[in-house]
Amino acid sequence: MLRLVVATLICSCYVALVAATKPYKRVEDSVLAVAMSLILLLFFLGANWTTIFLRVVERSGTDDASAVFGFSRLHPIVSTMIGLAGVALLISLAGAVVAARRTAKVPTIRLVSTKQPPELTLARGLAWHLFLSHIW
Repeated sequence: MLRLVVATLICSCYVALVAATKPYKRVEDSVLAVAMSLILLLFFLGANWTTIFLRVVERSGTDDASAVFGFSRLHPIVSTMIGLAGVALLISLAGAVVAARRTAKVPTIRLVSTKQPPELTLARGLAWHLFLSHIW
């Protein structure tokens, strides 16, 4: 139980730190980081509730646990955690789609004849495609 409480506290501090500092260059990455951290925090809270619920059931019985928590089984908590896993997957996929669309819009150099980026190969013994002097 102590490990779950410590993990919950660390995750809470991490969510606040990421939301306050916005360490990522792109907004989508910051939003994705905060969303995933919040989902992880909710997982830790669900694990805390599950552990407390099981300990109350073990010591006092289901009636006391349902009086404290408002439910008599763990299905609501587990279903919520499974739903959060699905939400995390959807957020990840949405982030990947947004990143792919943004990358597709980046201008690139293309050959007129094939409409493809050129394959830049180097001759044997060369290390660079171009020499550009800083004096020029």
